[in-house]
Amino acid sequence: MVWALVFVLLMVIVVMALSNSEHIPWLGKLRRIHAGVAHKAEWMAPDDVVEQVRADYLAALDWLQTSVLEDPARQLAQAARYLNGAYLRRYQTLFQQYYTGRSPRFVGVMRADHEVQVRHFSEDGRRCLVIDAQTQRRMATYDRRRDVRLHTQDLGEGAVVYQMAYDSRDKRWKIEAFIQELPAGWVGARSPRLVRLSLDLPAVSGRDN
Repeated sequence: MVWALVFVLLMVIVVMALSNSEHIPWLGKLRRIHAGVAHKAEWMAPDDVVEQVRADYLAALDWLQTSVLEDPARQLAQAARYLNGAYLRRYQTLFQQYYTGRSPRFVGVMRADHEVQVRHFSEDGRRCLVIDAQTQRRMATYDRRRDVRLHTQDLGEGAVVYQMAYDSRDKRWKIEAFIQELPAGWVGARSPRLVRLSLDLPAVSGRDN
């Protein structure tokens, strides 16, 4: 009886392992960068996975920019293809608030040139960070009723960090969370900057005093 239970448990573990490896084929190909160095060590996936993350992130940004000018029902229906987790839920909540009652007449679309770095994969290979250095940022305001652009505002440059998550069912990476906007001066740096991850932030910091 005991041996039968042990055998069943082993079979469950094997099935789970095979299932995970099937969904995340690059799991065994993750490599450690700066291993053993405090605050610098991170996991990195193979180049083809990095390129897929970059491509799916840029596709999500393109959708966020263009969908605001489309039919709201179509816009909401497509959200789950590009967004995931907390970011998707936040998007859906804001969308419902924004489109309750009459649809807004004016909408803003931000466009920019993007230089995207993919960093800090999780140990299971399912999540990573993207650092998006944005130049030529500009906000265009459109009149939806007349389908015309009213004016464009220059926003300068900046850098933002997002968390991406891999969806095994759709076989694509999706934006899961906005992490932060990086300090001024990040864009245009000659060498890659250190990204230090922290789960706990101080209660009072900087301008929050």
